[in-house]
This record gives sequence, structure tokens and C-alpha cells, in this order.
Amino acid sequence: MLQRLIHSARVNVFESARFYYWLLWVLIGYSIVREVIQKFTLVYHTEPFIFPREIVGVLFFIFAFCSIISAWVLRKKIDKNILIFVATISIISLINELRFGLEIKEYSLKDSLTTGQLYYVAKIIFPLLFLGFWPLLDNEKIRTAFMIRLIESLFLLNAGLIFFGGILADIPLMESYPLSGRWGYCGLLLDRVTTQLAYGLLLLHNWSPNKPFYWKNLVYIICLLVSGQKAGFLWLGLFIVFVVIRSSVLRNVIVLLAAAIFAFIPYYIKLLVGLSPFWEKVYEKHGILGVVFSLRNELLWSVFESEKENTSVTEVLFGGISRFPTRIEFLPLDIFMYFGVVGVLVCGWFFSKWISPCKWSIPLIIACFAGGVFGSFLMLLLFGLFIIRNKTIYHHCLD
Repeated sequence: MLQRLIHSARVNVFESARFYYWLLWVLIGYSIVREVIQKFTLVYHTEPFIFPREIVGVLFFIFAFCSIISAWVLRKKIDKNILIFVATISIISLINELRFGLEIKEYSLKDSLTTGQLYYVAKIIFPLLFLGFWPLLDNEKIRTAFMIRLIESLFLLNAGLIFFGGILADIPLMESYPLSGRWGYCGLLLDRVTTQLAYGLLLLHNWSPNKPFYWKNLVYIICLLVSGQKAGFLWLGLFIVFVVIRSSVLRNVIVLLAAAIFAFIPYYIKLLVGLSPFWEKVYEKHGILGVVFSLRNELLWSVFESEKENTSVTEVLFGGISRFPTRIEFLPLDIFMYFGVVGVLVCGWFFSKWISPCKWSIPLIIACFAGGVFGSFLMLLLFGLFIIRNKTIYHHCLD
């Protein structure tokens, strides 16, 4: 009886593409519903309705528990690069937790697991574990392809809301930064960073030199540009330079031109910020760097200024200079603070092995200046699913 039960669980859960497919949609669906309701109550009520953390905690626990069992069952077939990366980050994190537990009187393991550093690490490790064994379960990539088509349909619907409810009707519910006075539209979703990542990934996924002005590509480009985030313009710029343009000479000319435009920014910054009362106030209080880096430069300075006197060689090598939720949203610096030089090197090695073709490194370049991808459960999953799908297409074209 017990053996039959174990066999049934193994076949129908831990080795079942169908089970994980629907579990992913529960996670994605809950995230979307939560963002829509919280944004609606933020705009039209005095206080936003905050969903209990226990709900997402239970869902994430189910996902994490099943991922551990599946990874153990399929361990001999999983990409070794993913296993090495997960093991290294896990060991570094556990060493840092032990060190903080011994050195800091206010240390709380519960807080670290629910809102702190271990919570951040879990949102990296378990999505990557899943992405390691998911291609083995979905060996024909049918469910991955269907999932991406549904994600595309959802964000095309959201794009329609951006156009008609945001750009044309200027409905506050469609704003990226509702009630803040800052311009930009991301539709119904409050999590504008995930929304922007999705449109960028869809643009990379759908782009074809044979159909450069395909209507979907134009939709994704417009959504990036009207998001109200500088990262949207960076997305488009990197996409044009490294994906659209094939001529190395023209690419170099555009890069030099962009560098020249950036170098002369002090001469026209006042004209640009004058178009937005929000950014005009930021410029008056924080200067050019505050506008360009959205105040992340000041956060960077404050974090390292407060920690530099106490930083040890161990922290430089293995992290712990600062802990989540304190972050700068410059990906290499956040990785350095949490996992040290060793963590930065391991991450660089892993990404170079995992990402193919190279155009899919654009989201990581964006994250180096605007955060995102790493440490976000949903964004890392979306990123990985698109990489898995396009690796299949890429290798099929080579064959």
C-alpha cells in the first residue's frame, strides 16, 4: 500500500509536467489577482488591501518542497551548472546565517526566513531548481510553448488597457505610479518591473529580421516606452544595438553617439526634467545623478559608508556586508553585498553557461542598472521559461 502511494506520488506529482504546469499557473494567477486588487484599492480607496503573506507563503512552500523532491529524484539528469550554482549560493548563505546568528544579538531566524536574507535566497534557489528539472519533465516543450502563448495573450490584453485606458483616457488605475504624479502606464499590474520584464522578453522572443515591423513587436516596444521607467528606454536601446543591428560598424557608431549624448547630459538635463514636475523636484533636491540613477546612487553611498569601517575580509569574499531587504538594485553590487566576491564570480560563471543565445543577457544588463530578475520569484521563473523555450528553437534552427 505504501509503495503504491509513493509510486503514485512520484509519477503524478514529482515527475509530472502536468502537476507543475498547473502549480505554476496557480502561482502566476495568484500574483496577477493580488496585484490587480491591491492596485484597485490603492487608487479608489484610502488604503490598499494587502493580501495575507501566509497565502503566498503556503503556495511557495508547496512549490519549494515539491521542487526539492523532484530535484532529488532527477538529480542525475539535471544540468550540473545549475546544481553547482545552487549548492554554492546555499553554502555561502548558510555560513553567513550561522555567522550572523552568533554575532548579532537581535538576529531572528524566523525574520530571515519570512522577510529577510534566507527569504531572498529561497526566491533564487527554488526557481532555478525548478528550471533545472522542468525541461526533463516537459521533454517535448509543448507545455512551455503553450504557457508562453498564454502569457503573451495576457500581456497583449494588458497592452490594450495601457493604450485605451492609459494613454488615451489617462485613467489613474492604468498608471505605473498611481497617485504619485509621475508619468507612465503599466496597465492593471502594480508590479511595473515584472510587467516591463515581460514585454521585454516577449519582444526578444517574437523578434524576427524577416518581420521587423510585426504588429506585436510594435506593441511591446510602445509598452516599454510608455512604462514611465528609464529602464524601458534602456531595454529598447540594447535591443536595437545588440539584436536588430547586424553591422558592427553601425553598432559602434550608435554606441559612441549614445555615450556622447550621455556625456553632455548636464547641458540639457534641465530641459528634460522640466517636462515632468516629479523629476524636476528630484533634480532640485538630488541633482543629475539622482535623476539618472533614481536615487540609487545615494542608497549605494549610504550603505557602503555605514558598513565600510566594519567590513572584514570574510565579508568581502563571502558577503554579509548588508542583508536583504536592504538593497541597491544594482545587480552586481547586491550580489557582492549578499554573497561577496565568490558569489559574483560564481554568478558570472553560471550566467555565461546558462544563457544562450547571448541576446538573452539583455535582462541581466538591465538589472545591473535597475534591479529586477534576481531575487524575484516570478521574474526569475519567466526569464527561465523564455530561455528554455528559445534554446529549443535556437538549437532546432541550427540542426
